[in-house]
Amino acid sequence: MSLVAPARADELAEFHAAVERALDQYSFAMSVLETSSQEQTKAEVARLRQSWQTIAERFARRPEGFAGGEDYGGTFMQVDMRLITLLLVIDLGNRDAARSALAAVGDVLSQWSANSAAPR
Repeated sequence: MSLVAPARADELAEFHAAVERALDQYSFAMSVLETSSQEQTKAEVARLRQSWQTIAERFARRPEGFAGGEDYGGTFMQVDMRLITLLLVIDLGNRDAARSALAAVGDVLSQWSANSAAPR
């Protein structure tokens, strides 16, 4: 029996857990966007960006078993740029544009969550 396979499964499970935490933060940021001030929204989006950066630092190399053909490395940069742009949009006070930009980040997180979930 090889110890490599469980290690890979553990890495994928850790990746999935990190993505799920970011997805929870996304949901909270979206809720705050709809119900709270610009400053509160900006703080929650900054927390989401930190969650994203934590994933990028910890999982710079694609975890073994992560499904999906998208540009894994490029996605980190694209989402980070979206989050930076989102922070600027929030400063401008355009809630509709902020909602749209945040939803695009949520789409990536949802897809990555699905692609990293353990088979049932």
